Amino acid sequence: MTESAPFPHSAWLAELPGGLRRRFQPGEAIARPGDGPDRLFVLDAGLARICLNGAARELTIGYLRPGGIYVTHTRAWIEALAPSTVVSWPVSEMLALVTRQPALGLAAFREVGQLLHGAMNLIEDLAFRPVESRLARFLLGERRLQDSDRIRLIDSTESLASALGTSRQTLSTLINKLIREGVLARPDRRHLTLCDIARLEELAELSAG
Repeated sequence: MTESAPFPHSAWLAELPGGLRRRFQPGEAIARPGDGPDRLFVLDAGLARICLNGAARELTIGYLRPGGIYVTHTRAWIEALAPSTVVSWPVSEMLALVTRQPALGLAAFREVGQLLHGAMNLIEDLAFRPVESRLARFLLGERRLQDSDRIRLIDSTESLASALGTSRQTLSTLINKLIREGVLARPDRRHLTLCDIARLEELAELSAG
């Protein structure tokens, strides 16, 4: 897909009436607990992180990409990671919107399924897989999503470490180890090249049990 090509969700999103369109810069909160009346929103463009915040910790539980749908009724924070555009409606209008455009309902079910799948993967990884295996699974997942062996790191090292259930120092040490072994290469700060897919797939299957 070229940069000028429309996203797959663009056609049905354009047919929905009355949405509030807002833009957010990297680091801005798109939604936070207790913001006000719950809203359904579609991420029209950009990239956002879904996370839980504790007293001194943050846990990343997923990411929203263009076409991603979320409803602000949970304890999660949604933070823009790139310049992002959001279109939203009051939750009370959801039934009417889905009736008017069934593709919205299908997309919502898909998004809920992906978030549940991601949450189950996180629990399974933390319980059964060492950090090296979690990192390999993450990199292979991004390879599928980005359709390239050269992947763009979508978040900070600290947040990626949080998503993998480890520390920033441990993650940096592990990435450097895989670079020395020729499994990865780092052309610049924001990208990693996956040089040995077979080795990553082998690591991804490793279990602590």
